[in-house]
Amino acid sequence: MNEKNDWEELTDRHLRGELDEAEKERLAELLDSDAAARREFVEHVQWDTEMSEALRESRHSRRDVDSLAAKQSAPEGERAKTKFLRLMLAAAAVVIVALSAGLIYQLAQPESPRVETDNLAKQLRSSDPSIAKITGLSGALIWTGDRGRIVRDITVGTELAGGTIEGLAPDSWFELQFRDGSTVMISGTSLLTFADLGQKKLRLREGRLSANVEPQPDGKPMLIHTRSAALKVLGTQFDVEADLASTVLTVSEGKVNFRRLSDGSEVDVLAKHQVTTDTDDDLLPALAPDSVHAWKSQLHLKQKNYGKWQPATEKQPASLKAIPLIPPAAPHVTLYLAGLSVDRSEGSPVVLLPGSKFVVRGRLRSQARVHFGIRVTYPNGEFAGMFRGDLLDKQPLAAKDENGRFEEVYGLQHFTVDPAVRDRQDELAAKPDGLILDGVWAFTHTGGPSGLEITEVEVIPTDHHAPQPGAADEGDSPNVDTEDKR
Repeated sequence: MNEKNDWEELTDRHLRGELDEAEKERLAELLDSDAAARREFVEHVQWDTEMSEALRESRHSRRDVDSLAAKQSAPEGERAKTKFLRLMLAAAAVVIVALSAGLIYQLAQPESPRVETDNLAKQLRSSDPSIAKITGLSGALIWTGDRGRIVRDITVGTELAGGTIEGLAPDSWFELQFRDGSTVMISGTSLLTFADLGQKKLRLREGRLSANVEPQPDGKPMLIHTRSAALKVLGTQFDVEADLASTVLTVSEGKVNFRRLSDGSEVDVLAKHQVTTDTDDDLLPALAPDSVHAWKSQLHLKQKNYGKWQPATEKQPASLKAIPLIPPAAPHVTLYLAGLSVDRSEGSPVVLLPGSKFVVRGRLRSQARVHFGIRVTYPNGEFAGMFRGDLLDKQPLAAKDENGRFEEVYGLQHFTVDPAVRDRQDELAAKPDGLILDGVWAFTHTGGPSGLEITEVEVIPTDHHAPQPGAADEGDSPNVDTEDKR
């Protein structure tokens, strides 16, 4: 890993509260030796925490930061080595507790005096009321909040004062409801930071977010930031996808102001329209594309997926290799899972018909049952549920040829509600017919790695001929009954 990637990874993990003492020192060294890295570090921290606003609003800001910085008690040599990082962490300790439940506070150096810091934390803690509550979740998730505390066993009904929620797997889903009734949802592998100091502010670092926003106070729209865009929302329904390179906004109802950060251009996006930053042309919304009923993955493009991507060779197509996943509710279980997002940025939404069939192609090193699931949304982007194609009848072992290739077919009429969302079955869709495909995943559960690789997933509508199971080609599929393990 080169030095730039090294410090960028350390910075991200620092903001998530994951650094050990040795890594803190490593980050200090990198920042101390690189002026450009220091500037980017300041911008990153400021972006994540809205530092400038919090400093303006907090009566403690300058006085307490100066006091904390002045009382550093490390030996002179160590202070010279980490002076910049300590000052930044001290500032972050004041700002982040006020803003989003202390995402950086816990990284203050252990040898720093704690009396004044503790008193300040107590004062700010009393002004940290809940801003929202969890109204739905499933799959592997981590919430970071409560002054940097990392929690894996979050539950429906938990009240939150802000923080970061991370979906770790293709079947992850999280719904948050603010006090005014506005709801936001992330699905799949997504990372969302949220806060509300009189105005809702969110940052979608990656993944997909859907929202149903109630009318907001005059002059205080909901603000949503991604790496490449900034959105102002007064009250509407919309769907946002973001990754390192681009942001795609699709508006179902109302209007959203969309600003591209690269050149500052902005536009109002109306209902049934879509806009993306992934263009050098003028920022012009277009009508959201009509739906389609057929879809095929394009793994050669290395899109947002869950698993280890492997490029094509002369003999093999590009593939997505399953990686280990330990379900939070069953720490003794290890699944080998690969997942693909079906992004709207790829084109038209894929609507599933009652007779649709999923064809999964791939490779297996050893014989295994391949378990298969899908995630779907309503037309407005809201989460509609998850379904499994292998639970109605116990999935047989995949039929692989002498080269390990297999092909499995799953008919939509056989899909049943995924056990992960069965507790909300009355609130979500009862079946996937007529809904929009949002993501697919495949996994094996054999007690060890099976060598599962997905090379292609295809949706074939009812009026097309589908291959028969066992016609080995180049794909991989998921079907395993983990109803008692998730």
